This record gives sequence, C-alpha cells and structure tokens, in this order.
Amino acid sequence: PYDELASAKMAWVEMEYDFGSIEQGSPVSHDFEFTNNGEAPLVINNVKTSCGCTVPNYPKDPIMPGESEMIKVTYNAAKVGSFNKKITVMSNADQSTYSLAIAGEVMGKM
Repeated sequence: PYDELASAKMAWVEMEYDFGSIEQGSPVSHDFEFTNNGEAPLVINNVKTSCGCTVPNYPKDPIMPGESEMIKVTYNAAKVGSFNKKITVMSNADQSTYSLAIAGEVMGKM
C-alpha cells in the first residue's frame, strides 16, 4: 500500500523536439522519454494534440515509481511549410499537465 500523501512525478529527458527538414508525405516520429520519480504509481489519463496531423501513442498501464516509459508522437508531414505542434499530457502526477512540443519544416518533394 502506498502512502496517501505520496504522489507520482514525471521527469522528462526533453520536452521539445525539432525534426529539422523533412520530406512531404514522409511521417516522422519521436519518443518523449520520462521517468516516474515519485513514490506512487503514475497514470496517464489522456494525451491531446493540437491537430489531427499529430498522433500520440502512450502507455495505458500505471508506471511504477522508478520506471521509465515513453510517449511516441507521430507527425504526418502532409503540408509543406513550418510546423510547431503542442502535445498536452494529463496524468495523476503532482504537476497534472505537461506540454510537449514538436517542430520542423516540411519540404516539397524533390
């Protein structure tokens, strides 16, 4: 049994990622790694993105204290031009909401 005052804590390796230049029509993915540095199991309730062009894949099972996991974010690269997308992570951690970001520039097919 866990202490009722114990909380889960998310420690991120990084919270922003820049893909640089990518080719149009070539989806790209990045894994945002984190560790539960708290004393209670971490549960990710939801991960929202700013548009349908960005798809998150996240663990549905509780992450035990000391365990590391990742949230994979895939961007479809359909439109030419710069992009900057936000990914909102909601959990039972002491800080309940975290904002991740991906950026880059989609180049037209050569």
